[in-house]
Amino acid sequence: MNSRVLFAMLSLLTVPYSIPPAGLAETEQGQAPMVFSTVGFQSGVIDAVEGSSIRIDGRGYVLKSAVVVVNHEGEPLELERIIPTSLVKFHLKEGHIDKMVVTLPQ
Repeated sequence: MNSRVLFAMLSLLTVPYSIPPAGLAETEQGQAPMVFSTVGFQSGVIDAVEGSSIRIDGRGYVLKSAVVVVNHEGEPLELERIIPTSLVKFHLKEGHIDKMVVTLPQ
């Protein structure tokens, strides 16, 4: 019995913990920022933004209607402000981009 409890406690202690790279987005209430992990995101360079579609590294993608777009500091970024040659990390959901972290050229 004691060995099971000890094993369970050790299992919890050995779970790897790391702080993932994250993008920040404001919640709908505009209060505290929401953190999302960028693990599993693809990356590239934006070629063009045209309405609800975007071209990254020569490949076209459709943006979900509720796409979350933030700059590298986690501040909301309007699609109209995205500049070609910006670096981007993006997440695909059902073949459409639902989250993007954009680093505008300096």
